[in-house]
Amino acid sequence: MSNNNGGISNLCNSRAGAGTFLKSLRMAATLSLALFVGGLRLASAQEVNGIYTESATKDLGDKTKIDWLKNLKIRGWVEGSYIWNFNKVNANTANANLGASALKDRNLTIEGQAFQAQHNSFMLDLAEVEIEKVPERGGVGFKVDLAAGDIQDTIVDTIKAVSPNGVSEFDKTFQHASISYLAPVGSGLRLDFGKFVTHIGGETIESIKNRNFSHSFFYSYAIPFQDSGIRMNYAFSPKAYAELYILNGWNVTYDNNSGKTYGLSFGLTPSSKFSAYLNYLGGPEHNDNSGDWRHLGDFQVAYSPTPTLSMMWNIDVGQDNKGVGPGKNALWRGVTYYVRPNVKGRFFPTLRAEYYDDRDGFTTGVPQHLWGFTVTPDVKLGGESDFVHVLLRPEIRYNKSNAKFFSEGNNFRSLDHQWTVGAGLVAYF
Repeated sequence: MSNNNGGISNLCNSRAGAGTFLKSLRMAATLSLALFVGGLRLASAQEVNGIYTESATKDLGDKTKIDWLKNLKIRGWVEGSYIWNFNKVNANTANANLGASALKDRNLTIEGQAFQAQHNSFMLDLAEVEIEKVPERGGVGFKVDLAAGDIQDTIVDTIKAVSPNGVSEFDKTFQHASISYLAPVGSGLRLDFGKFVTHIGGETIESIKNRNFSHSFFYSYAIPFQDSGIRMNYAFSPKAYAELYILNGWNVTYDNNSGKTYGLSFGLTPSSKFSAYLNYLGGPEHNDNSGDWRHLGDFQVAYSPTPTLSMMWNIDVGQDNKGVGPGKNALWRGVTYYVRPNVKGRFFPTLRAEYYDDRDGFTTGVPQHLWGFTVTPDVKLGGESDFVHVLLRPEIRYNKSNAKFFSEGNNFRSLDHQWTVGAGLVAYF
């Protein structure tokens, strides 16, 4: 997300926008039930889960039969994509106006999504390996995510445009780098120090961890990509946890002012069908200004009414003090809904419907309401026992704004809508 300060224009009535979105949610629910067909596999949100490795993640020692590598968890993926934008935006036009876009990428000819933003181009989006030693009680561990690709370039270039000294070339290679200690307090108080992927939001950097291939408006504009500092995690039980963060600031590895940013996270999973998460991030984020705070609240509810159907709702509200000038606070907010059926463990026709209100143009560069509808019919290829799995992720997406936010041909920001179609291909282990 950027700190673009747009002027305030006449926007359509927000109640009308909310009504349109509620109708869209009802349509999404109807479509999801129509798509739901048989299958006995448990529904899953995505193929790989979590910022940190899972219990099922491969053990490097077990795979190599080398004793000193035991308890080292490893997983990785390579993803590529091709996207066609029916607006056929000219790359020279996009590059000439890149300064007006919140996201920074070469040939940014698709607006509205954080990555895969180049029309009619085969892309190597991301190659990544995660290695983690989970700390035992009273012991030390670590986690390192080594990554390369266009996504890493986009993240660093977008952050540099707002905070020129906030990141370096280090951040293009090390997506996550932290040292951990599990203090012998109660059930175990885990302390992590370093650079992390943000705890905010229902999506993360890697598409393999997300329900859809492309990223939502929330991920693209409303929340940070990353944090650096200290994370404290305590699990009260297998069903409830709390986290406290003390961070350098929004997106920056190297602080851009003398203040600190604070984060909270609470998670509750009372049953296998229901889970809820409440996250907060707050602190001074302007360059060389430690007095004006930015606040961000994030709420997620996941529900699986049947073993083969999962749904998730995500609500975000953000405010930046004096974000649009003296005495004028910036406000952004919205809601995203996902539904993901599981058809025999092979086919996952996933729908996302979203509404985003960037009242002041602070996050997107244009004061606007945005609506988005995305269908991603994931197909899992290969055998269950294969070391490397492949996920084919075809996708069609429609974005609509009440302002001229999207470009067409040689005309920058000349349309209020955008249709895209394409596919991602992810190999992962």
